[in-house]
Amino acid sequence: MIKDLTLKSSLMLCFLLCSIATSNAQAAKSGTYKNFLGMEFVTVPGGSFMMGSPSNITGIMFDELPQHKVSVPSFQIMSTEVTLAHFKDYIKESSRIDLVTDEFMDANSHGDAAPVVFVSWNDVRKFAYWLNQNKPASDKGSYMLPSEAQWEYACRAGKDTDYCGTGTAGSLGWYTSKTTVYQQTVAGKSPNAYGLYDMSGNAREWVEDCYHDNYENAPSDGSAWTNQCQSTNRVLRGGSWKEEAEKGRASNRLSAKLTSRSPIFGFRIVRILK
Repeated sequence: MIKDLTLKSSLMLCFLLCSIATSNAQAAKSGTYKNFLGMEFVTVPGGSFMMGSPSNITGIMFDELPQHKVSVPSFQIMSTEVTLAHFKDYIKESSRIDLVTDEFMDANSHGDAAPVVFVSWNDVRKFAYWLNQNKPASDKGSYMLPSEAQWEYACRAGKDTDYCGTGTAGSLGWYTSKTTVYQQTVAGKSPNAYGLYDMSGNAREWVEDCYHDNYENAPSDGSAWTNQCQSTNRVLRGGSWKEEAEKGRASNRLSAKLTSRSPIFGFRIVRILK
């Protein structure tokens, strides 16, 4: 028993110390912002779009209705999902070794450049809170989970297509297949028009909103829908490596408890300028 505990402790220590170091000195690309953990953000212009799905599409899910117009102010969103490297840095700097369970290690054994998974809505909210508390004074942004409207608006990138940038998923999303049996390195496929990767597959992404089983009375200003909550469930978007391609549609939604963790549950963060 003592030997097993020692081995587990050694593996956890290696898990943290073997993390790829984040380079704060790396210059940001034009039109992007890179924060102190090396997370790269893309500016999404404000505008309006039709959220959800038209009612005349065969097989559409009821929770994607009614389609409704939403106006979204400009914001910044990560160009990729939060990677294991980013999350390792957070675990190390925040002393959240409690997150490094056997299940977490098993689910995240596919490289530092893959999206971190097996994180709950509560976990990612604490991650965003930690970013806000530990950012340098020069960082004038505020970090949070995207609202569901922000996520879909960024995903569509000004287009009315089934997936996040095109009419088919193959060129931009990782979904279940004979060769895709775990999450893949981020940015391995094509981005959408805003330069955002993996929004139609790889890991499901938590958003801020409570889950409602339809869009009746949903906000029209791009904000998160956190009142009139029907349960403690929250929303995940974007499909995953373990689901069929259609689950990566721009309007597809998944409901899960805010404490749920899964090998397909990941996230990305938005940054709002003050």
